[in-house]
Amino acid sequence: MKILITCQYYWPDNFLINEIAEDLVKRGNKVTVLTGLPDYATTKIPKEYKLGRRKEIHNGVEIIRVPIIARHHGFIMRVINYLSYFISSSIYAKTHDFNDYDVIYAYQLAPILMVNPGMIIKKKYNIPMFIYVLDLWPDQMKIWHVNEGNPIFKLVLKYCQKAYGSGDIVGITSKPFENYLISMCNVNKNKIVYLPQHSNKLEIKNLKNSKNDIVNFIFAGNIGQQQNIECLIESVSLMNTKKRFLVNIYGEGTSFEKCKEYTKELKVEDKIKFYGRVPKNELTDIYPKMDAFLLTLCSENEIGFVANTVPAKLQSYMSGGKPILAAIDGGAKDIINESKCGVVVPSGNAKEYAKLLDDFVENKEKYKDCGKNAIKYFEENFEKKKVMDRLEKYLNDLSNKERV
Repeated sequence: MKILITCQYYWPDNFLINEIAEDLVKRGNKVTVLTGLPDYATTKIPKEYKLGRRKEIHNGVEIIRVPIIARHHGFIMRVINYLSYFISSSIYAKTHDFNDYDVIYAYQLAPILMVNPGMIIKKKYNIPMFIYVLDLWPDQMKIWHVNEGNPIFKLVLKYCQKAYGSGDIVGITSKPFENYLISMCNVNKNKIVYLPQHSNKLEIKNLKNSKNDIVNFIFAGNIGQQQNIECLIESVSLMNTKKRFLVNIYGEGTSFEKCKEYTKELKVEDKIKFYGRVPKNELTDIYPKMDAFLLTLCSENEIGFVANTVPAKLQSYMSGGKPILAAIDGGAKDIINESKCGVVVPSGNAKEYAKLLDDFVENKEKYKDCGKNAIKYFEENFEKKKVMDRLEKYLNDLSNKERV
């Protein structure tokens, strides 16, 4: 197959689409990625790309880059960054020949606008398109307090109906997305398929818990508004156990400093330690020393339907083979309950979360089967080869459709 991938972000920015594209190449497909200039990690465009580097091949993937305005910092600059990719990628799609591609794979992170070049190429050449929905729009806008009654929300909703409706297949990463896409965006139910994000199994040599007399919890990942680490911090302040424990937080994000200050405010600095961002490969040494993984996310009342997103860290946690203790709703809650890999309390309920953490510290042995269940579910549902086999079949089926 000759596959065209559209996504604003690609290597050297670190996104899962990098692995997907390279794996498709290893399977014998020819893959081209239409993307922007790299700027996600540093918010600045590297010098070599500023000077005109637009086409390159990396690990067998052909990369075409369109000019963008760098993200920098702040909401306004982020919006300008999104719009710059939308405009430049759309112009490129209109002015270049893509007729010899068999299928389009639109990898849709935020915002929905990054689907646009795929829509243009599909319409121009009648090439079938698979849209992979990782961020659900227009509901994502509720994070910025733009709700249904807002004219901007209504305008974006119309665009979303057109964008999602243009997909021959609409892949969702969380099962609750289906009802939203059908009811809000008028997507045909028969077009929707559930395809969770894959994760590479962490090669951990020893899954046994440490012999320390202290119970170690870990949260590893982005620390932003949606992650609601404040709920975790408040829960720690409400815990009653007299046994020793420590919450280890690895990662950074927009709420990092705010959370550190909140820890001081609630006087739990001795129970919560922030390490900042660490390379993913280092987690393989850290995880065996931990007793349980922690997962929190804002509720639907706070951030809208986006609360039903399945955080990518859930798959990583499950491959780590330890119990998962979560204050979360939606798709992630369903997966944890279905797999029996941990225990879930309602999102944002610090009192119930504190009780759960207390119980784990006091009665750790009763959770011993959760880790085994996590690995089993991971291998059956999130293992890379299985997910990629399904994706390649969907793309192959679309590529074999006769163009009208």
